[in-house]
Amino acid sequence: MMSAPLELTKFVLSETIGSALRFPLWWYTDGLMKFASWVVRELEYRWKAYSFAIWIRNMFVPMYGQYDWSGRLVSFIMRLVVLVGRGIAIVVEALAYLLLSIMYVLAPPTAIIMTIYSFLV
Repeated sequence: MMSAPLELTKFVLSETIGSALRFPLWWYTDGLMKFASWVVRELEYRWKAYSFAIWIRNMFVPMYGQYDWSGRLVSFIMRLVVLVGRGIAIVVEALAYLLLSIMYVLAPPTAIIMTIYSFLV
């Protein structure tokens, strides 16, 4: 029968070493899937927050009830400008999420390389 401190030490070491060995597998499988689903959820939220469907559906509806040609033209141009601006914003956000995804994938190798480099220099 082993003593309690020895069993505790064995448990802590096995869990620590096991966690360190399982980390890369988790990072690139389950962790990456969770991260990707988070990115998709965030982009879907931004798409809904920008409400493209509503802006497109009301593209030809005059603003402020001005049904003359100048009111319709101004309304169309304003909505077109807003749609273009929101389109640019969502593209920039998608690029930011892409950059964040690349950083997620490169984080562990970068940490390992920097750790080895710090020991060598």
